[in-house]
Amino acid sequence: MSLKTYLPNTSLSSIVISMTAIWLSACANNIDNSVSSNVKLPPTDNVKLQLLTDEELAFLRDPKRLRWFNLTEEKVLNQLAQRDEQGVKQYVTDMMATMRAASFQDGQDSTSNIKNGILEPLSTTADATSIPLNVDAQGYNKSKIIQPAIFDKYKRTPGPINLQRYINEQDGIPTFADAPVAIRTEDLVAGQVEVAFVGVPLALGSGWRDSQHAPTVLRGMYGLGGYDIAGGVDPTLTLSIADFGNIATSYLSTELNINHIREQVSAMIEAGTIPFIVGGDHSIMYPNVAAMSDKYGKSAFSVVQLDAHFNGSRGLDHYYSDVQSVSRLIEDQIIEPTNLIQVGLRGPSQDKEALEWLREIGVKYHTMVEVEEKGWETVQSNTIAQAKGTESTFVSFDMSVLDPAYAPGAGRPIPGGLSILQARSLVRRLCAETKVIGFELLDVAPYLDTSYKTALNANYIMHACLTGIAMRKQGITGTNSLDPLAFQP
Repeated sequence: MSLKTYLPNTSLSSIVISMTAIWLSACANNIDNSVSSNVKLPPTDNVKLQLLTDEELAFLRDPKRLRWFNLTEEKVLNQLAQRDEQGVKQYVTDMMATMRAASFQDGQDSTSNIKNGILEPLSTTADATSIPLNVDAQGYNKSKIIQPAIFDKYKRTPGPINLQRYINEQDGIPTFADAPVAIRTEDLVAGQVEVAFVGVPLALGSGWRDSQHAPTVLRGMYGLGGYDIAGGVDPTLTLSIADFGNIATSYLSTELNINHIREQVSAMIEAGTIPFIVGGDHSIMYPNVAAMSDKYGKSAFSVVQLDAHFNGSRGLDHYYSDVQSVSRLIEDQIIEPTNLIQVGLRGPSQDKEALEWLREIGVKYHTMVEVEEKGWETVQSNTIAQAKGTESTFVSFDMSVLDPAYAPGAGRPIPGGLSILQARSLVRRLCAETKVIGFELLDVAPYLDTSYKTALNANYIMHACLTGIAMRKQGITGTNSLDPLAFQP
């Protein structure tokens, strides 16, 4: 029997909502109140459930189905009041069919689903188990092959290359922090480079896509070098820094980038450097953190993630993405969830279920609600204390953690975030008071900001971490150490 039998003049979208509502109404009436109280139905409505099988009733007892269709109890009750027992039966069976059709279809042939002369939208075809690639392409891995030194036009001894023509050059060839360039890991080793910047120009995230331009724009923006008043050091003089260029990325597939990024960051670690990875969307958090875990072990370091989004989505159709970088790291057992500290969460990307999941697995999180209620100093101190629970720290900084007033060019901006002053303070302290093994800056979308403040603030955030590392090198590791010259006596 067709849905149209009961709603001959109703649109398809209304049908879907209506059958969802009826489905969950039935569910609520048959659920033990001690187990769930999602939907409570009047006893007089029980007759409407008499045609449902045990399987259908069991289907209705799952409260997550309400959220799956964005329904409320009020909507369920309103829809149930309009249906008889046959209508409820039809809606439930069609709901179950719709749910099955939404899942992966393994080897299912195209089918016809015509009821009463009406084609219902429940027919599916078999789904592909992988995305086809042309493995016969002669240049399949061309972009990821490191050029052997024998092909260099000019022979040289290993070491970073200074691109400055003048002693005090201000407008030369742009590099991160005006640092010399390293082409190969041998250059990093020969130059005893302590901090190596590398760009990952990738923009395949779920938000506004412009982050592939971030490495280029941030190289040309000032703010990464010079003296820091709070720390009392100039990190570009204290540290040996190099620009390691960009890691090659495929602009068409997140999956094709994961292993190569992981390999390249691992090579930087093996060369003895602290990688500063400049993305790129948040999907690259997975290979970046995985490289740290490969080297140091998953229990040896904390991950401090400054971000508006928890990025712990599960059950999506793609294996890798920006919104599931955290859940993938945890499910693949690359990090210990108890060693993950999230700061700045806000907005609709995490709901009650997400926060419950974070709490259940032991992730330490600090929402902007907590910042507002307890104060920034308390949240900052607690974050640093939690990071000190392991030997070292990896800092993941997503530009969305900042309020859009400071970073309108973020891939997924959410109002009500941190100020640049708050963020710089936490980053500097983390990098001074804990042993930082890596830093990533993610989701800078510079061309979406007609001003220069997103790029400028991004560089100042990285400069804050450089300052902290330089302070730590000089033995300045006390709690919130500030240079006395920053204050008028």
